[in-house]
Amino acid sequence: MPQTNKYYAFQPATSGDAIFGIERLADIEDELRVLHEAHYNETETLYLDTPFDASYDRYRASEAAGQFILFTVRLGSTLVGYLQYYVFNDMHTQMKQAREDAFFVVAEHRGQKLAPAMLSYAEDALRQLGCTMIGMSSKAPVGGPDLGPFLEKRGYKPVAIFYTKKLEG
Repeated sequence: MPQTNKYYAFQPATSGDAIFGIERLADIEDELRVLHEAHYNETETLYLDTPFDASYDRYRASEAAGQFILFTVRLGSTLVGYLQYYVFNDMHTQMKQAREDAFFVVAEHRGQKLAPAMLSYAEDALRQLGCTMIGMSSKAPVGGPDLGPFLEKRGYKPVAIFYTKKLEG
């Protein structure tokens, strides 16, 4: 396992050269920024004309408060994907939930079953942390990868269609 990474909360899982774990954004922010920007450029610029400007201060604060969890996949020591969640008690039911913020595997490593393995690892960890519901999203309507079939195969059900409108001036 890479010596520079500080996995925490749960033992990392391995599959061949892949290592799945939970890492602190604060510990890997520089390498994560590169993947965040690539992810943003692949999905968000298709419908949004706002430049990438993630609030890493807010991510770190949410992480410190136990409201943000970052799952990672590495090949050797190289970060090649992440699945990040906000964790909260639902205002309507008080159920502890995890809502996906971003799910990404770099293009050259897709098709190697890293995404399903990372999602399984995350589901198991979130269950152990007391989450009873997980929310995931798909950017298919704006040209991103269609995660619907991938998620439905794993027992997820579509429950809403989310609309946005950019307010001008």
